[in-house]
Amino acid sequence: MEFRSPTPRRVSRPSWLDVRLVLGVVLVLVAVVTGAKVVSSARHTDRQLVVARDLSAGTTLRAADLHVIDAQLPEADKRAHIYVSDPAKAVGRVLERALAKGELLPSGALGAAPGRTTVSVPFAADAAPRLSRGQRIVVWLSTKSCPSMVLLSDVTVQDVRSADVGNFTSGGVGQDVVLSVAPALAERVVGALAIADATIRAGVLSGNADTPPSPLLALDVCGAAPSASP
Repeated sequence: MEFRSPTPRRVSRPSWLDVRLVLGVVLVLVAVVTGAKVVSSARHTDRQLVVARDLSAGTTLRAADLHVIDAQLPEADKRAHIYVSDPAKAVGRVLERALAKGELLPSGALGAAPGRTTVSVPFAADAAPRLSRGQRIVVWLSTKSCPSMVLLSDVTVQDVRSADVGNFTSGGVGQDVVLSVAPALAERVVGALAIADATIRAGVLSGNADTPPSPLLALDVCGAAPSASP
């Protein structure tokens, strides 16, 4: 009895056009491109403004108060323009809330500059702590007839300069403090400075500034001439 050998099956050569192979290559390329975009997006930064020092509400911003840094921001924050990136849009504006050193400058913290008068108040060496720009202070007036009254209840220091009005007995050096106040308060400061033998002192304020200040007493009770009627 004769047995026939089965016909061998030929194995076909793999084709470079095999659908599964092409699909695998496409998926690898998509993964590579997507990964490159993710890495590129993660490394992308934007130029933003940060505060160079602690500043209180009421500070009129200068260029020296701000630094430009590279920062990564969420896309939602970029689209909403939550933070300021252009110094030209910040310098000269007034802060409506306090900001800490290194904090990004929020658009919502900037207000329009109201009508203000700049005044310089001299303090003897022993009449105030060493003050700096951006601090909130209270200013007191002392005269013979009025030992202590609040001259300015809550104002922000705009600048400080050394002055030779120190305590001569201790050889200290005083300081001229620049304030930006409403015109009526500027007139109040000038009137206080004109009182003979008056002493002006200051202290630094801290904490919450939301409490309304107490009404200021008229200067005439402390020896100042009454203001002329408008």
